[in-house]
Amino acid sequence: MSPIGKFVLLLCLLLGGSLAPLTASAQSSWYLGASVGQSRIDATPEEVERGFLIDDAFTASGTTLEKTHTGGKAYLGYRFNPYFAAEGGYADLGTASFNTTIVSAPAGTNPAPPFPIHATATAKGVFLSGLAHVPLMQTFSLFAKAGLFRSEAKFTEQVPSTGITRVSRTETRTDANFGVGLQWQFAQAVGARLEVERFRKVGRGIGGREGRDIDFVSAGIFWQF
Repeated sequence: MSPIGKFVLLLCLLLGGSLAPLTASAQSSWYLGASVGQSRIDATPEEVERGFLIDDAFTASGTTLEKTHTGGKAYLGYRFNPYFAAEGGYADLGTASFNTTIVSAPAGTNPAPPFPIHATATAKGVFLSGLAHVPLMQTFSLFAKAGLFRSEAKFTEQVPSTGITRVSRTETRTDANFGVGLQWQFAQAVGARLEVERFRKVGRGIGGREGRDIDFVSAGIFWQF
C-alpha cells in the first residue's frame, strides 16, 4: 500500500468516537466503498488564451479543450447513526488537456511562431468528509457531504513539434469539496451510491492561476463490516 493509502486508513480509524444503539435498517458500522465516474474541469478556451497573453505575452488561437475524463475514488467510512457519517479516502480525478497554436510571441522566442502547444493537467489526492443523511424509506436515503480535499495537481505544457517541455509544475493544496447523492442499501451489508461532487480550486497557483473547480459524477458500491 502506498504511503498516502496508509495515511488515509490511519486517519479514518480515528473517526469512530461514539457507538450508539441504532435501528436494524441503519446500524452503526464501518464501510468500504469504491466509485468510478466522469470528471469535468471548469475552464474555457478564452481563459487559456488569456493566460498565455498575461503570463508570456503570447497570442494563442484555435484553442480546444478536453474537459472530461474518467475518474475514480476509494474510501473508508463510519456510519454513526441513521443520519450522520464520516469518511476519508483517495480520489483520482483524471486528466484534462488542451491544444492551441501560438500565432504571435515576443522577439527571440524559440521556436518562432506559429507553433503548437499541448498541455495536460492531472489531479488526485486524499479527502475527509462529513455526511448528513435524510432517510427516504427503509433502504434509500439522500445525503449531503462537505469536507476537505488535499490535492496534488500537475500541469505539463509541451511543444509537440520540438519535443520541448515548456512548463512542468506540481502544486499541493487543501481546499473544500462538497456534494450530494442518493444511497441504496439493497442488501444487508452491501449498498450502492450515485453522487455529484465539486472539488474547489484544484491547482491554484499553476495553470489557471486561481485554480479550477472540478465536478465529479460517480456511481459505486460500498460494503459494511
